[in-house]
Amino acid sequence: MGTQTKSTAVGPADSAVERKIQLTPDAPERSIVSIEYGTTEQLFDEIRKFLAQHPGLTTDAVLKLTYFLLAILFPEYAAIWPFVSIVSADSVGSSLLLRMIKSVCLAPLHLGEVTLSALLTLPASPRPTLLLIDQPAPNKELERVLRIVSRPGGRVLRNGKFHDVCLPTLLCTSEPLHDRWILEQAIHVALTPSCGRLPKCDPESLSESARILRGKSFRYRELNLSKVRDSRFDAPDFSSPMREIACMLGNCVVGETSLQRCLLMLLEPQEQDVRIRRTDSIEAVVAEAVLFLSHEGRRSEARVGEITTIANGILAGRGENIAPDPRAVGHLLRSLGLFSQRLGRAGRGIRFTREIRRQIHQLANAYDVRTVLDKSSCEFCAEVGPRTVAPRQKR
Repeated sequence: MGTQTKSTAVGPADSAVERKIQLTPDAPERSIVSIEYGTTEQLFDEIRKFLAQHPGLTTDAVLKLTYFLLAILFPEYAAIWPFVSIVSADSVGSSLLLRMIKSVCLAPLHLGEVTLSALLTLPASPRPTLLLIDQPAPNKELERVLRIVSRPGGRVLRNGKFHDVCLPTLLCTSEPLHDRWILEQAIHVALTPSCGRLPKCDPESLSESARILRGKSFRYRELNLSKVRDSRFDAPDFSSPMREIACMLGNCVVGETSLQRCLLMLLEPQEQDVRIRRTDSIEAVVAEAVLFLSHEGRRSEARVGEITTIANGILAGRGENIAPDPRAVGHLLRSLGLFSQRLGRAGRGIRFTREIRRQIHQLANAYDVRTVLDKSSCEFCAEVGPRTVAPRQKR
C-alpha cells in the first residue's frame, strides 16, 4: 500500500492490457494511516453519504455499494467472493462513480479491459483489494474471467505454475451480462443517467476524502478481523446463491443487527428475481413435466418423448417460443441427475421407482416449479411439504 511502482520491464510482445495489469494496484500516494472510525454504524453512514453524492445512484444502489465496500475488507472469510455488476449507458457518470469507489478502497486495481492471460501476469504481491473492470461491452472472455475470479480457493494452472486470481470484483458495463451463472452470483446495481450536472470532484477534495475513508476502513479491518471470522449471520429463507451473498455482506457489519435486517430487505427483490428465473428455466420446466407424469395414475415409467411433449406444452402455454427436441430433453434429464434407460421397444425413458419419485419431488422443490407439491395421495409431496411459489413477474 505504498507508492505506486512498476514491475520488471515488459517485452515488446506483451499486449497493452498485460502491460497495464503488471502495475501495482492503484494505491494512495502515501501509506495509509489508521484513523478511528467510531462505531460500525458511523463508518457505514459516512461511506453511504459519500457515495450518495452521485446523482445517478438510487438509495438502494448506495446501500448495496456501502455493504460491498465493507465486505471487501474481509475477503478471506467470504464463502463467495464479493462481486458487483453495474450497468450504465452514461459513460461520464460511471467514470465518476469508479473514481469515488477507488477513493474508498485500500488498494484497488482499475482496468479498462481484462483477459485471463493478462490476469495471470498479476504479481503475487502486492495484491489488490478490489478488481475494477470498466469494460463497455461484455464478451465471452470477460465472462470466462468472472467465472474464475468469483470462486475462492480455485487456482489456474499455466506453464507449470499455480496462479491465484480470485479477487473481489466490481464490473461496470454499458450492457448487461448474459451468463445466468454469473448473474446469480452478482450484486446488481443500476446507475441511472443524471438529468443535471454531475458534482465536481476535484483531485484535492477527492484525495482528502480518500485519506479519511481509507484510514477508517483500514482501522475497521484491524479491529474486526476476528469478529467477522466468528460471525454466524445467516439468511435461511434465501435460496442459494443469494443466501451466501447475504451472509458475506451481513457478517461484515459487525455488531449492528439493524444493518443486518436492512440488508435482508435490500436483497429480497433480487432473491425473488433469482427464484423466478430459476422457475422459468428450461431445467425447471423439464422437472415439472416429469413431476406431472409421475403423478399420473399408476404410471410406472415415462418415455423421453412423452416428457418432451409435456415440457413443450408447458413452454407454449407460457408464451415461450422454444421447443427442445427429445435429444435435448434427454441431456437436460441427465444434467438433473435423472438418467434414462431403455424401456424395451418404447425407446428410452425413466422408470418411476420410489427413489426416483423422491428425487423428482426434491428437484421440483429446488427449482420452485409452478406445480404445487400438495397432491394428497402422494407420500413424496408430503415429505417435501408445502412451499410458497414465487410470483411470476410480468414481461
